[in-house]
Amino acid sequence: MNNSGNVEAVAEVKKGNKWIVVTSISSPTEDVKRLASMKEWNVVVVADTKTPFDWKLDGVHLLSVEYQKQLHEYFFLRLGLNQFQYEDTVSGIRYRVNNKSDESVSNRLFNPYRFFGMDQMWPRGFPLEHIESHTNGNSKQVSCYKMKRASVQQGLVHHDPDVDAIYRLLNADSNSGLDVKFNKFAPPITLSVGTYSPWNSQNTLFHKSAFHTLFLPTTVSFRTTDIWRSFISQKILHLSGLTVSFVPTNAVQFRNAHDYLKDFKDEKQVYEDSGKMIQFLHKWKCSNETSIDLEGCIGQLTQDLVKENLWGEEDADLMGMFLTDLKKMGYEFPELIGDDNTDPYAPSTNEKSREVNCRRMHLEFDLINPTENEEEKFKKSADKLNYFGDLVEWCNETGYTNLSKTFPSPEQLEKEHEKSHVLQKDKNSILIAVNNYPWKYGIGLIQRLYQPYFASIIFCGSWYPDQIEDEDNFTSTIHPVNYIHMNPAEMTRGYFGYHCLTLVKEMGLSNVEGYFFMADDTVFNIWQRIDYSRVHHLQGYRNDVQHDWWNSEVGINATRRIVERMKKNKDEKLAKTWKQFDDRLRKYGFVKGKETVEEEMLSKKGKSLSDFFYIPTSESDFYASLMRLFYEEKFFLELAVATFLKTVKHQNSLEGPKYYLWGGDRGQWAKFYTKDAIGMHPVKMSPFRRPGEQRRKYCKTFIQTWSDIMFGGSRNFTVKGDNDPDYANG
Repeated sequence: MNNSGNVEAVAEVKKGNKWIVVTSISSPTEDVKRLASMKEWNVVVVADTKTPFDWKLDGVHLLSVEYQKQLHEYFFLRLGLNQFQYEDTVSGIRYRVNNKSDESVSNRLFNPYRFFGMDQMWPRGFPLEHIESHTNGNSKQVSCYKMKRASVQQGLVHHDPDVDAIYRLLNADSNSGLDVKFNKFAPPITLSVGTYSPWNSQNTLFHKSAFHTLFLPTTVSFRTTDIWRSFISQKILHLSGLTVSFVPTNAVQFRNAHDYLKDFKDEKQVYEDSGKMIQFLHKWKCSNETSIDLEGCIGQLTQDLVKENLWGEEDADLMGMFLTDLKKMGYEFPELIGDDNTDPYAPSTNEKSREVNCRRMHLEFDLINPTENEEEKFKKSADKLNYFGDLVEWCNETGYTNLSKTFPSPEQLEKEHEKSHVLQKDKNSILIAVNNYPWKYGIGLIQRLYQPYFASIIFCGSWYPDQIEDEDNFTSTIHPVNYIHMNPAEMTRGYFGYHCLTLVKEMGLSNVEGYFFMADDTVFNIWQRIDYSRVHHLQGYRNDVQHDWWNSEVGINATRRIVERMKKNKDEKLAKTWKQFDDRLRKYGFVKGKETVEEEMLSKKGKSLSDFFYIPTSESDFYASLMRLFYEEKFFLELAVATFLKTVKHQNSLEGPKYYLWGGDRGQWAKFYTKDAIGMHPVKMSPFRRPGEQRRKYCKTFIQTWSDIMFGGSRNFTVKGDNDPDYANG
């Protein structure tokens, strides 16, 4: 029986004021039952004419068809789970227009599916004329420490995401549909004012500041209405300096089988007019007569959409009625800013200032073609082999030709590397490569060694593309490069390089197990096992007293500034971090009895060489918050990290191999190198730029060892502790 009765099932409203709204034509499914069981979330099921008349589930609010008619068909969908962002101010990545003089639609488009790792795939509503050439561009991303969270947030879905009928006709199985999995590490990304992307009506969170954009057009087809709403919504939000974001996958979509050709016909206006719609909206400006307030501008926009034949007169009238209803409910419209506002989240251009909120960066993941699952499965292994092949040729230039010319197939290598606990952990971790000075040479060498083994390598330091030097084809930079920029004043010759990990953490990457911090002149033997559940540091905490660095502006004077700042602090988050800091110092015996955290900070104790360490995700929030405080008050690297180590249960490397080289030993690093060390510092890359004895030594020791262990088969690959769950080096 169809749900056409005058029924509204009302459940008790849970605390938390969070609501999930879903549509359903079936009896209560397992997914709906799971949503209903979530604490602090209220679930509303909006009935369809096909929904069973006797639909009922304890704890769920049901809006029947008849009840919807009583509401004059005006209600708002507010979908979302904890993947969405609720705090007013957040950290994260923004996508922006880097060339405002370029008025083209392509310059202002964003393809979320590409950002989340899908190649040759686009959301329904993406202008077809731009699919082939559009790449989301370079130099369009910034990372911001503090920004206003997006007013509308679209969550991605695994398995069968929203694509147009053309994509489905070409790629979907007629029975099972699509089977897509987006990159699991990609973070949320916010679109800046002036950029556009289509989004649908499902799995979308509207904050109160966007309620006035909820209206769905009625004079266009069913497959057009939510796409038109998404474009118009973005323009209206832009008038108030508000934005839209895309958040990582938080649901799985299973679609009912249906007629893709019918969808194709229903999407005709989307195919023909999406580009026109975006171009119109971008160039549209509110006239002086109607620009008194936002409501007046929206009224003008609705009429101009009619003139452009982008929707009908009835929608302009309904939009007016919708806004009137909102006002009667007490809704307050956001402030009208207009079209000429300055972007508050533009990247800093002052290379001498440490006061940076937003900075240049780029983050891009390996693109996967979902229609080529078998080939994609071995892509990482193929990269490992191809990149190492470049290094073999690079070593051959020195006359060192002992490296193997015979390697396993990608399928064989994948099978071998899947056996390694270490490599399975590494591929869920982020490697941060840090340079104390502007990056010039060595990026391509680091990429070829490490990039296929980690979720991502992110280069951190002073990043000036015109200064990067590629000496040869074998170690040239592999594009795209993931990086985050710290200007020379922020880095100060490496004094504050530890800030790189904080900046990467603030990007908001998802499902990361941990973060490796590695100076660019460190040799990292990735096959060596550590305890991934806790902080790992090559040296660990050293209770050095009265070290020279302590008696400096970045030592005791920095700790004085920290102590004074915390006495005056009114920031609740920072206060929470400081309380954690105090509690942890007491837990590990650095503050006892009536002693205070302030006294410990001023005691001038501790120093740890910190060119390589690992922070598990479980400690990363605390690290990022505490170390940002230390960075802002100019606390030196080796002292700041030592202070952090006082507060965590950490692992240091076993005594034996040399990890740090001093004096004359630095020139003889090859003599001390061993595969049993986790890392060694420093091994400078500049002597390897041209063929010669220094590069030959590097090939004969490190590259040869890498070849033997990583590509020598299971007989050579399994090193001490690799697959022993009770073993950790340290």
